[in-house]
Amino acid sequence: MRDRTRPFIFCLIFSLALTVWVVPSFSRPPDEFKLTQRQQAEFFLVQKKFHEAIHLYTDLLEKEEGGNQDYRALIKAYEGAGRLADAELYIKNRIASPPESSPIFYAYGYCLYLLGRDAESEEYLGKALKVDPANSLALNNLGALLARRKAFAEAVEYVKKAISINPEELMFFQNLKSVYTGMGAPERFVDEYRDSLRESATSLKTAGYGKTIAVELRQKGFKLYNEQKMTDAIEMFSRLLIVYREIKHTPGIVATLFSLGLLYEEMGDSKLAQQYYRSLLKIRPNHIQAREKIKENP
Repeated sequence: MRDRTRPFIFCLIFSLALTVWVVPSFSRPPDEFKLTQRQQAEFFLVQKKFHEAIHLYTDLLEKEEGGNQDYRALIKAYEGAGRLADAELYIKNRIASPPESSPIFYAYGYCLYLLGRDAESEEYLGKALKVDPANSLALNNLGALLARRKAFAEAVEYVKKAISINPEELMFFQNLKSVYTGMGAPERFVDEYRDSLRESATSLKTAGYGKTIAVELRQKGFKLYNEQKMTDAIEMFSRLLIVYREIKHTPGIVATLFSLGLLYEEMGDSKLAQQYYRSLLKIRPNHIQAREKIKENP
């Protein structure tokens, strides 16, 4: 009988290989980390300690102006705590204090969007953009709102504008992909990835498209593995490797090579598994797990 812990271990190894910084599972950030208040708030949000995150973010915003990401994180913390009504009241009070602020207008529009009050949300997202036309989070949120109304062409326009302003924000690419799926044309996202790849394999825009496609391939690969469809899982991870190589994303290449080695090893093909481990070591000679695998089968 197949070891039931294998899917968990396989997924964990791949996830850790892709992670740049793993948040430790402590109840409070250790003092030795010397985190800023903003970093502590981010820490608590990741740990789903929403009330602690709310306290730190609101305290931070009393001390300084705060940006879009601070307000977005605060709203997410309120949402996680089931307190969106409190978030609405907090942001409404902030709006009442001059001067006008694009991040605050965006935060109120985002909060109203989560509450399903689309007409009011659109009004305040529009105000955010009037103050700052380059507010990419407001543009993206307006795109999501329009997609919810099935105004897909307009939604694409707004999300693409957000991407042009900040191509490093993967959430925008994920939203664009969702819009295309909603309009029944998911292939458009892949087509645009190919067009961007031809223009520049190393651009931030190409990386955004590629990483978003990679997320879907990785999820499908895990699902197939858990269903014990090993050949199909290998095919999916092989496609994932192609994408990571196309966008020259080294952490993704390393993680996928190791995953393919594990998959072939579990399939009983140790010779092919070793080829993947050795390919990995050419990129990352100090990769501990791959080196151990080579030692096991010299």
